Amino acid sequence: MFLNRVFILIIFCTSLSFAHRVAGVEMSLEKLEGDKILVKAFYSKSKRALSGNEVRLISMFDNRVLNKGKLTLDGLVLDIPLESYWVYVLVRDNDIVKDGIAPSSGFKKTVELKKVAFLYTSLATCLFLVISLFIAYKKSKKIQKIQKN
Repeated sequence: MFLNRVFILIIFCTSLSFAHRVAGVEMSLEKLEGDKILVKAFYSKSKRALSGNEVRLISMFDNRVLNKGKLTLDGLVLDIPLESYWVYVLVRDNDIVKDGIAPSSGFKKTVELKKVAFLYTSLATCLFLVISLFIAYKKSKKIQKIQKN
């Protein structure tokens, strides 16, 4: 019973690491001349291009939509924004997200990503894991004591 719970906990934690991915669909970003970006999405196995899906360039600062368009079989060419951004490709009810490519002159506004959130999350996860192991150990001792009597 205890191993089942640990197994479910491990599965849950690892499934969170694959967020913003759609199984079987990939996105590629390519920088073109004149500070343009080519966005392509395709199926992983067949390499067949997606078309008709919406692409959005979203600001990392305030989640504004900086630019958007629809994919064609040849991909979509968009201007590179002057601030840090994410590239979203909407596939059915899901989305694929990648960090955007910087323009030749660099971003005028950049977001500094700090690893503090990852550290806090890791520490909290370890703490809850230790607490759950401690509780399981105490319960198993209590059950053994009851079975002896």
